[in-house]
Amino acid sequence: MPHKRLVKVILLTGYLGAGKTTLLNHILANDEGIHAAVIVNDIGEVNVDATLIADGGLSETDDLIPMTNGCICCTLSSDLTDQLQSIADSGTFDYIIIEASGICEPIPIAYTISAFCDQERAGGQAPLALDNIVAVVDCKRMYDEFNGGHALLGDDIDEDDIENLLIQQIEFCSTLILNKCDLVSPNQIAELKALIRSLQRDAVIVEAERGEIPMGELLDTGRFDFDRAYNSAAWMDAMEHPEEHDDPEVLEYDITTFVYERRHPFDVDAFAAYVKTWPDSVIRAKGMLWANQDPDMCYVFETAGRQANMQANGLFVASAPEDEMRRIVEANPEVLKDWDPVLGDRMTKLCFIGRHMDRAALERGLDECLVAWDPGRARA
Repeated sequence: MPHKRLVKVILLTGYLGAGKTTLLNHILANDEGIHAAVIVNDIGEVNVDATLIADGGLSETDDLIPMTNGCICCTLSSDLTDQLQSIADSGTFDYIIIEASGICEPIPIAYTISAFCDQERAGGQAPLALDNIVAVVDCKRMYDEFNGGHALLGDDIDEDDIENLLIQQIEFCSTLILNKCDLVSPNQIAELKALIRSLQRDAVIVEAERGEIPMGELLDTGRFDFDRAYNSAAWMDAMEHPEEHDDPEVLEYDITTFVYERRHPFDVDAFAAYVKTWPDSVIRAKGMLWANQDPDMCYVFETAGRQANMQANGLFVASAPEDEMRRIVEANPEVLKDWDPVLGDRMTKLCFIGRHMDRAALERGLDECLVAWDPGRARA
């Protein structure tokens, strides 16, 4: 009987916009011969992160599995275990990297993965092991919105407060990445480290800029020990009674999502001005953007709290010469899913995540930033 290779599982957690997808793309861009399968979990109708990871250059030896519109610790838990087994049985991969939704609580996910790994090993199936739980923390956002992390130490935090979610993500991990360290001062980093140590005594803390850290801090670490985590008094109840934690986090934290989709380009200056005025109820916005000032380029726009960023992500397929466009479409037929007979794949599709959002008001404000488009400028 052939030897069954051990497949190690790495779970990435962290609040919305902390930099999990950037970190994941950093792992996938490695030149160390690592073969990793990727499972991406997102909420809402569009799995934006899966698109950005795929566009970021997933190699032929990597496999991307998007899991959308549900939490992998709750509504999609059976799908998760099916995917884990399928990947392990393939004998192709060394690692399975799971990027959890930014509002996922880590404990039920770890419980699902660890229980499944133990069950499969006991049954003689392809072996899996949960090797590392990596929590990504946005240093800048901690100072912008959470008083340098001191908001996590209050004694009046309710179960459905965002601060409670952040505490769980920080406390239940084996590696903690302090990301975006270049956006805060050394004194602020030191203060944040001290605060985190008051919540998390054991995790290895790693400083990072743009998610760039050594692979040895993420893969094949052997840092996660389920028994040690299980015996932590703070998490005993959640692990012994996971069925009581099966309500999707989208409901628990009163978070809603919607997708803004239009076939007109934005005036970038008007859009940038509007972004500065939209309400605090918008926690996260992310997706593809069509700009009138550069109509052939597909941009990625994203916000994380008060931080906003827009960068080029490659030309729209419809902007290519006729012969090249046909070749691209034949090789990537999924492009036709959102293809318009006049505009091709030119469009804006932004996923909004927030609490108590006024969707109608946001859409009105966004629509006021759109400009008329001359179909003559687009390829028929």
